[in-house]
Amino acid sequence: MEQTKKLLLDVNEKPTIAKWIILAIQHVFAMFGATILVPIMVNTAAGETVLTIPVALVTSGIGTLIYILCTKGRSPVYLGSSFAFIAPLAAAYAKGGISGAMVGVMAVGLVYVIFATIIHFIGKKWIDKLLPPVVIGPMIMIIGLSLAPSAISQVGLGTGTQIDWRCIAVALITFLTTAIVMVRGKGFLKIIPFLVGIVVGYISAICFGLVDFTPVLEASFFSMPSFVVPFLNYTPNFSALLTIVPISLVTIAEHIGDHTALSTIIGKNLLKNPGLDKTLLGDGLATFVAGFLGGPANTTYGENTSVVGMTKVASVWVIGLAAIIAICLGFLGKFTALVSTIPDAVLGGVSLLLYGFISVNGLKVLIENKIDFGKSKNIVVASTMLVLGLGGAAISIIHGDLSVTISGMSLAAIIGILLNLLLPDEKENENKPENDQPKETGEKAKDEKEIKYESEANVMEEIKKDETNQVTVLNNPLVEHKLSIIRNKTTGTKEFREIIGEIATLLCYHALEDAKLKEIEIETPICKTKARVLDEDNYAFVPILRAGTGMLDGLLNIVPNAKIGHIGLYRNEETLEPVQYYYKMPKDIANREAIILDPMLATGGSAADTIQMLKKDGVKKIKFLCIISAPEGIEKLKKEHPDVKIYTACIDEKLNDKGYIVPGLGDAGDRIFGTK
Repeated sequence: MEQTKKLLLDVNEKPTIAKWIILAIQHVFAMFGATILVPIMVNTAAGETVLTIPVALVTSGIGTLIYILCTKGRSPVYLGSSFAFIAPLAAAYAKGGISGAMVGVMAVGLVYVIFATIIHFIGKKWIDKLLPPVVIGPMIMIIGLSLAPSAISQVGLGTGTQIDWRCIAVALITFLTTAIVMVRGKGFLKIIPFLVGIVVGYISAICFGLVDFTPVLEASFFSMPSFVVPFLNYTPNFSALLTIVPISLVTIAEHIGDHTALSTIIGKNLLKNPGLDKTLLGDGLATFVAGFLGGPANTTYGENTSVVGMTKVASVWVIGLAAIIAICLGFLGKFTALVSTIPDAVLGGVSLLLYGFISVNGLKVLIENKIDFGKSKNIVVASTMLVLGLGGAAISIIHGDLSVTISGMSLAAIIGILLNLLLPDEKENENKPENDQPKETGEKAKDEKEIKYESEANVMEEIKKDETNQVTVLNNPLVEHKLSIIRNKTTGTKEFREIIGEIATLLCYHALEDAKLKEIEIETPICKTKARVLDEDNYAFVPILRAGTGMLDGLLNIVPNAKIGHIGLYRNEETLEPVQYYYKMPKDIANREAIILDPMLATGGSAADTIQMLKKDGVKKIKFLCIISAPEGIEKLKKEHPDVKIYTACIDEKLNDKGYIVPGLGDAGDRIFGTK
């Protein structure tokens, strides 16, 4: 979770004039490095001038204002130049000139609008089917890796290139600066590593005599950007459409991901209000206008999303002013000329990281979604896409004067989507030898399949432990008796609180079955002897506020010297997602086994986020204790944190449409503290 406290400025709130300007400039800095890099990288890849920085800045600002209008000022998103289209734009230019490239960008915008229209009428579930992670991941990897030769050439390490030690030194300084800021940078600095790298690299290039300031001296202070408009500067042709348009599928997926992340930060579900149809419409119209004026395709910027998370300022007024500043920068001739003097060595140093960064993002998509490459279908889809995308594959369709070529990543995207849709899914235990099947003995055989939680009415199939021992259910008559009391709505606060503590004690008993003991010497009334005692310094109890504290006494009765950590989360009733407002752990939490306490495991969002934050703090062993759980919450933890053991008194039937456990026991926090 990014949000740790209430927003300082909400989406519709307007800051004072001075703060407004400062906050807007901060957003300009966040987007600036990436936005000006796109035209530079496209031109380098194409070997000619395809895009210009002034037009990129102006269309970025105009696009952001269009987006704000389409979303009625309800989403604090900044649109900048998209890295995903660097290679496709260069390829489209090679095939159809500036006309082919710009018509392609406009077509991408129209694809967004079409998707927005479909989503408005039938929803967005079909997108997940069309573009699963196993397709999106390789597509992003291809985008980055296909640009690798360009980065090597800029650095001066290409085959047959005479090495200039000055260029190598500048590229190395740029690379190391960018890398160090990415790894060790703090606060706002960490958001703009590429901009910092370019600045430091540029200064070093000046010292090495690699910068020619003649263009800056000759340029006027103000100049009109070189807009490229259809029918005025070129006649549209559609020969390169299939080179660019398929990449829109990647950026649509990124669009959804960026808005999901921003929704979590600001505590509002942007995919519902203003709605994915409105956000895609804004992004699409912005991209169409950018292509119409000769600029690159637009996309939502994670850098600016990070600024919102860090500053707790989500004001659309700030985003709008940043857009106006970007437009003004596009008309400053001296500024544009200065940027044009950046040497290839500086750009190469940044590109080594940038293109690799794009590729690794594709890899992250596969990892974070836990794509199982033990399944042959996933291997076929991903490997085919990578080979086609990086191997230079192309299909040309020629009919009379019409010639259409699908190549590289566009071909890979189309083939990947078709393979994923057409290839059948593998069946569980398919082709498994008979002697590998479970055999019934005097004890229950362990099922080789993943546990499936099924229920009818209020009856849940008895589950003690799954095959990996990840889930333990207290199947005990006394526990069932206690559960029936706390489920009853007439049970008073005092009795409810006491029983929650009693069940927590029983859960702790099971959770400490593998507890570490240390040997000490004691003296009984008869003699001295060796005894084994619990190493209480090994444990930390982490209740999720506020309901989790109701379980705490039950554990402290057993392990009174354990350290206590607290995390405060509440559920956003619109998104059903957890929002963090407090986090305080023992200083040595990384050296302890953490046991998380929460009476209810419903959607699993709070539990999963708590586990993730503890892992970031270095905690190696984590357990989760709850009184009542839902199948959906257990499945989420099993999927996202298979190393965390779950201990629960009961698995209920399901979640209702409001995200509450059925039959459940109501709001555990309210019943523990008597607040309702």
